[in-house]
Amino acid sequence: MTALAAVVAAVVLILATTGWAVLRHYDGRVNHIPLTFGSGVDRPSPAGGGTQNILLVGSDSRAGTNGAFGEAEGQRSDTTILAHLDANGSTTLISFPRDLWVTIPTYTDSRGTRHTAQRSKLNAAFSYGGPSLLVSTIETLTGIRVNHYVQIDFVGFQGMTDALGGVTVCVKELPASLKAQGFDNVHDHYSGWSGQVGENRLNGAQALAFVRQRYGLPESDLDRIRRQQQFLGVIFKRIASTDTLFNPSRLINVVDAATSALTLDDGTSLADLRLLALRMQSIGSGGVQFATVPATAGSRAGQSVLVPDPNQLGTFLAPFGGAPSQQGTTGALAVPGGSGSVAQAAREAGWGQADGPAGSVAAVGLAGSARSTSLAAIWSEPVTARVEAAVAPAAESGVGCTY
Repeated sequence: MTALAAVVAAVVLILATTGWAVLRHYDGRVNHIPLTFGSGVDRPSPAGGGTQNILLVGSDSRAGTNGAFGEAEGQRSDTTILAHLDANGSTTLISFPRDLWVTIPTYTDSRGTRHTAQRSKLNAAFSYGGPSLLVSTIETLTGIRVNHYVQIDFVGFQGMTDALGGVTVCVKELPASLKAQGFDNVHDHYSGWSGQVGENRLNGAQALAFVRQRYGLPESDLDRIRRQQQFLGVIFKRIASTDTLFNPSRLINVVDAATSALTLDDGTSLADLRLLALRMQSIGSGGVQFATVPATAGSRAGQSVLVPDPNQLGTFLAPFGGAPSQQGTTGALAVPGGSGSVAQAAREAGWGQADGPAGSVAAVGLAGSARSTSLAAIWSEPVTARVEAAVAPAAESGVGCTY
């Protein structure tokens, strides 16, 4: 969440500094994409009254590249945040975990094949159908209409790094036990990353390799996201420094790179983001609140996922004018790789049934260090289950270095 917030704040800072008249010039340089919705998708009504909801997506590739949404190296959403700009003046950035177990609505892929609604992880929506399907998935889950779509491409920040004269990042040394298992966070031939423990001064190409490494890191994508968070935080600080703000030539180069990293829906211009820019300028002074969709660790179709509780989700969304739909949180749907309902997929995944009525689960065991917690299991009928949910290790706080 902090990664994308840092990106948005950085871009906003640049554009606000250069003046709103400049936005019209740079609007023509920003990539625009259409958002298309199938006939079977019912979108929520707009909030109205001056309230705006802007979907902010951090991606590691350009949008709209020949519709290559399903390829391994195609579009992938690393971060998804809904910026709720309330008419009462409050601003909340709502984070949606990439492993959130959601309903992906009916859609037609780039080959013209129609797919019925199914359950999967949130980031699968972006891979299957790009920005349009991601927007539909968020709207189905929350009941909140998305007014604007903003995508920030991490590849574009290679140019920003060079325009800033490079940045310095910090790499923590791996424990000997992890090295013995083959983990290596200073050399990776897949991404091209090569560095050292401690501080590393990076140019654009090196920075891109740094934020793209996944193999060799103890927690794979999670550690990659932490690297991106560190990198983007450093970028923001460099932009906010006086040697950037008071250097017109450097500032123009950074603006060029920043706008090249943005993708907007074709109904949105940079001028439409004026309110977001004004609100985001208070991100460092407590004027922007952060929230995360409530969910509990669980397993679906043999995957480790985060399961939203319908009741908790309804309470969480109410202040933002949202309400979870029946389809978005409960009911039986097919899952990728399954042969029918989620209940069947769960049985195939090795879930055990204990004391309780047919179609219910009283206790489920998941591997790993665990604790008991409650969640609403997604079956043909919603029931309450007790599970032993694996607890993911928390990121270190207050530490500038990452693996």
